[in-house]
Amino acid sequence: MALKWAKRLVVAGLVLEIGYFAVRYTEPAWGASGSNEQVKEAVTAPRLDKPLELARMEVTSINPARMVERLRVSGELRPINRVVLRARDSGKVQDISAREGQAVRTGDVLVRFETNELQSALEQRESDHDVAHAELLLAMQTLTRIVQLVQKNVAAEDRLDKAKSEIASTTARLRGLSAQVDMARTALHDAQVFAPFDGVVSKRSVDQGARVSADAELFTIVDTTTLEAKVLVSTRDVPRVSTGQTAELQIDGFGKQSFSGRVVRISPVADDGTRLVPVYIRLSNPSRQLVGGMFATGSILLRQNEDRIVIPAASLRKGETGAYVLKLEKGYLVRQPVTVGSKWDEGESLEISDGLAAGDMIVTVPLPELQPHTPVTISEAG
Repeated sequence: MALKWAKRLVVAGLVLEIGYFAVRYTEPAWGASGSNEQVKEAVTAPRLDKPLELARMEVTSINPARMVERLRVSGELRPINRVVLRARDSGKVQDISAREGQAVRTGDVLVRFETNELQSALEQRESDHDVAHAELLLAMQTLTRIVQLVQKNVAAEDRLDKAKSEIASTTARLRGLSAQVDMARTALHDAQVFAPFDGVVSKRSVDQGARVSADAELFTIVDTTTLEAKVLVSTRDVPRVSTGQTAELQIDGFGKQSFSGRVVRISPVADDGTRLVPVYIRLSNPSRQLVGGMFATGSILLRQNEDRIVIPAASLRKGETGAYVLKLEKGYLVRQPVTVGSKWDEGESLEISDGLAAGDMIVTVPLPELQPHTPVTISEAG
């Protein structure tokens, strides 16, 4: 009988001890006013004899930062001003005054054709024009005399009509000869080929003494003071690109030196083969140190914000009442609700519009053993 009472006392003592431990374990440290979610966190929070030790890399201090998002691009440089000069008429090249790589200015004579035949043709047309002009003057004088005779009833009306017809015919022939003179002068003028703008000769297609046909290619002139890089952007990224955005490009042969440009055009159609959209970035090149055909790599500035609160995406946690982070406060982890704004760096960083301030320290690793109300210390060695 005594043994039975002893066993009952032991069991009762164990029940009382477990009940006492349960009361202590579930009692909220902050009082009875906490939310249901806070109570659950308190129940699940581990009881530690000593604080958890976190490495420096597992926490971060919040500091307002300048956030920049860029899109990597690459492409080839091309001059935007380029012209191919061609012969207006057939002829023999008499003189060439420019070669590849030579700088030219607007109005410089690049090619001269032989002009003996053209000069003779112009003189002939001018002579015929002068004869017709003299005939017109004579016909006008004749008409004046006939009008006087008709008024005195000395000449018949048919002579007057004939004189008027002669003036009309001569006038028409004079107009035709004037057009021929203009054409001959134009042909003589076209025997010289001029530079249309300031630029550089990139290609010469004829030599001195060569006979060329009409529309034959003579020179290619480019202006490299302004260049464009044609870059290809995926259809996924092109909605974020717009004209006027700035770009920073590095050119092969110039090391880490950057050249500034801006987006000037976006193709409305993607390439059939690659499904990439051509985007054109314009660069100023006043010193002409860059040349067409160089390869460029760099980035387009998509957006930029100053003094933003940004956290690593891995530090954000989700609860029943919304998003939160674990903030260090007086040696304990505290559940800090936050409002998430924009994503940065393809979702690796999150902008926080409300809930955190400069100087706050938060946990950046999603370790399950880290829960609100857990005491922690920061390892100086980490």
